[in-house]
Amino acid sequence: MGWFRAAALGAFVVAGCAKAERSADDLSGVATAVDSTSDTIVVRDTGDPPPERIRQLVEELRIASGADDTSTFAEIYEVEVDGADRLWIFDNPSNRIFLFGSEGELLRRIGRQGAGPGEFNSNNGMVALADGGIAIWDARNARVSYFSAAGDFVRSFTTPSQFYTNDGLHRDDSGSLYLKRPVTPPREGEILGRMGLVALDSAGVFRDSLAPPDIEVPRDVYVATRGGGRSSTNSQYAPQYLWAWHPAGHFVVAHGGKYEIIVARPTGKPLVIRREALPVPLTPEQRSEDEESILWQMRNVDPSWSWSGPPIPQHKAPLLQIFVARDGRIWARVATPSERIPDEELPPRRPNGPPVRRFRATAAWEVFAPDGRMLGRVAFPPRMTLVQADGDRVWVIGRDENDLPAILRLRIQPSFVAALDR
Repeated sequence: MGWFRAAALGAFVVAGCAKAERSADDLSGVATAVDSTSDTIVVRDTGDPPPERIRQLVEELRIASGADDTSTFAEIYEVEVDGADRLWIFDNPSNRIFLFGSEGELLRRIGRQGAGPGEFNSNNGMVALADGGIAIWDARNARVSYFSAAGDFVRSFTTPSQFYTNDGLHRDDSGSLYLKRPVTPPREGEILGRMGLVALDSAGVFRDSLAPPDIEVPRDVYVATRGGGRSSTNSQYAPQYLWAWHPAGHFVVAHGGKYEIIVARPTGKPLVIRREALPVPLTPEQRSEDEESILWQMRNVDPSWSWSGPPIPQHKAPLLQIFVARDGRIWARVATPSERIPDEELPPRRPNGPPVRRFRATAAWEVFAPDGRMLGRVAFPPRMTLVQADGDRVWVIGRDENDLPAILRLRIQPSFVAALDR
């Protein structure tokens, strides 16, 4: 049993013990305590990993187009990594998929702009299938299309077209597909209801609606209305309600302000992961920048809008994003201090465009085993966005100094301890 193995290594303290001890074999650098005496298993991970325990990423593979290369992607909209580690890259300008092998070789160009079989007008979500192919939701064409492992168009079915989103198609290990949609009535301050998933049958007919478990996260919302238009937003630093879909077929939800993650497993006791994280303060200049951005958004709806709402937070919410890797590990993006972007790297402000962001923060993710043990923190280089992870491998979208996109496969070093991950 994984729990008893971990306890033998000293990474856990069984319920009832007063103090969590750290083992020399526990490379996460934090103390972990488990309480399984109630109806919920609670895993508490305490302390920040020391700098020497933070994992780094080493580049293994890079797929990039040159500034004048028109034969491959120009702008990466979405990436899907299939079971053979091949990369399906959707290029937004051309509405085309580029299929690359696991070593970076271009295998095929798939589709084009259009409404015919195998053509695309949008990409609202793309998932790898067990047979090596992919499915893609094209909301503008109101359909989900299937492609074989070789990249050939197989079939499509229609879907309702009244709702659009991104990252809107999901699957589970049984092969079932789900569309992301509002599944609850709107609450105060919301324009749409809470997002969840709707299961699809093989013909694309809606079946059950699945709502992620609710967590009461106070929402500091700013609202502007004008005529029939209405817009709402909140501070980028405020706590968020977060959820992700687990490949085993259940939700993982989180309270961004408390750094609390709930794994809503369909069988057995629910699992709760709680972290005690040091607050990351905001400078007056960072708070002023966020306020300027909110004013711009609200005045786009109502030009007379004046500040009406809570002040910008003094600290960043500790938990920013959650992601479930294909191996079932839970990745949690944590708040880190921001740095000012050098003036020479700032883009010019477009006429009538939003204020230019002058601060950025390097991404850092904390990784948890499916049973809640913290495996470690991974530091990401600047300008990289997590796409997929599996074991010690990570796939990201990166950008160079000229803002040109690339797909990279990176390896985590030092490796997560295999004995603790079994």
